[in-house]
Amino acid sequence: MNTCKATVRVLLAHRTYIIIYLVLMGVMMFALSWSQITAANRPVADTYEPGKVSVAVVDRDANRDGIAESLRDYLTASATLVELDDDPESLQQAVASNWTDLIVIIPDGYAQRFLESARSGGDMPKVETVTSYTSGAGTIGNMTVNGFLSLMRIALIGEHAQVDQTELKAWVERMAANYAAGGGADTGSASRSAGQSSGRQTAGADGDWSRFMDGSLSFDLDSLPEGSLSGLTADDVRQAAVTAAKTAHDANANRPIAVERSASRDDRNAGAANPVASGFGDTMKTALYPLFLTLSVCVSLVAHVFGSGELRRRLAASPVAASIGLKRMGVLCAFALLICAAYLTAALGLTVAAGANVASLPAAGVAMTFASACMFSLMCVACGFMLGEFGASDMAANAFANVFGLLLMFTSGLSFPISMMPDAVVAFVKLTPGWWYTSSIDMALGVGADGLNASGWLGGIGIVALYTVTFVCIGLAVGRVRRARPVDTAPALTQLAEA
Repeated sequence: MNTCKATVRVLLAHRTYIIIYLVLMGVMMFALSWSQITAANRPVADTYEPGKVSVAVVDRDANRDGIAESLRDYLTASATLVELDDDPESLQQAVASNWTDLIVIIPDGYAQRFLESARSGGDMPKVETVTSYTSGAGTIGNMTVNGFLSLMRIALIGEHAQVDQTELKAWVERMAANYAAGGGADTGSASRSAGQSSGRQTAGADGDWSRFMDGSLSFDLDSLPEGSLSGLTADDVRQAAVTAAKTAHDANANRPIAVERSASRDDRNAGAANPVASGFGDTMKTALYPLFLTLSVCVSLVAHVFGSGELRRRLAASPVAASIGLKRMGVLCAFALLICAAYLTAALGLTVAAGANVASLPAAGVAMTFASACMFSLMCVACGFMLGEFGASDMAANAFANVFGLLLMFTSGLSFPISMMPDAVVAFVKLTPGWWYTSSIDMALGVGADGLNASGWLGGIGIVALYTVTFVCIGLAVGRVRRARPVDTAPALTQLAEA
């Protein structure tokens, strides 16, 4: 009984490791698992709606021809409008504090320059823009503004462009003749389709050339007759701006992006048929890292305390030295099983908190998952026992636990899927106990299979048990060698005698 109490005292004396490795690390793992569970149970919308960009429109043209008003109407479909005063202090503060993603400034006289560029066929005038320095959202908003201006110019030109009917008729007749002969257009780029075009009726005098434009003929757009613009007014610009703004709210022109649900191979293997079991299993898998860190370090420290200095010699001289060691390991194993029970309770609670139906979990699968965690924890105890028999110090035990624990986590499929690993790495992964621990949980819960796979589960925990036996045997062998060759570790004492 004294041995059990002493073991508990040693564990409490090193409670800092328990708090850091078990509690804090466990909370971090639960946070990762929580994000996975909530993402799996979150409903997926049928359409994709991108986030809106915050845009401020500063109008210095007094809304001439309704350009500013139509631009704001156009932006409401894809952006959030922000009111901003047109003074240097407000503009500088908005830019410096990243208040908006994009500032659009319509300069004075912009409407008149836009009308003149349409009449002359020159380049479209540009508005002044200031984009955010923190993200690319402002650039996306700038593209939206340029799209509105382009649509307005197209609407203005398309409604008022005039083409000479005589030139258009002559162009159609030339195209019809080239098509009927199987030759190219004026640029020589027409495809060879003489066999298909023989016997077709060419364009008539009415200029109906749609009968031969079936997609097999290509031509240079520059060969078309040039049109002309005349009589454009400010009202025409206003109407073109209204037309461009309406396109942003036209459901036929702006169809929503449909979300196609497709499961990857990893998702299908993760048990898409029962996402609750997959989420619960993933939570139990996250116990791998905190369990290994806590148990291997704590068991090694207990063994180091009981096997150091005068205490080791006193225990070795005791007639019940073997029973003392068994009692100590029994307390440590009970401590490991207690941690597994607490982790199972927390995993079930996390699943309930995520809104999943725990009743859909198979009772046998939950029991087998708990058994897998218990077997893995015993393996961690055996690893700590081995480190203690090697006489590892606190620093050495922590270094080994962190390095080997990370190796187990990254080779278990917990950090990233096995399918992403090269074949050579996969062969090495299957030599680690972490992979067999996670695969045994998948077999117990039927993840990636039609149901519970008892034989696969037994194979997984069986290999973990072999690792446990291996660590114990190595520890016993090393301990026997160390006891057979004792080292004098008693500190040198300096005695002072009174004269």
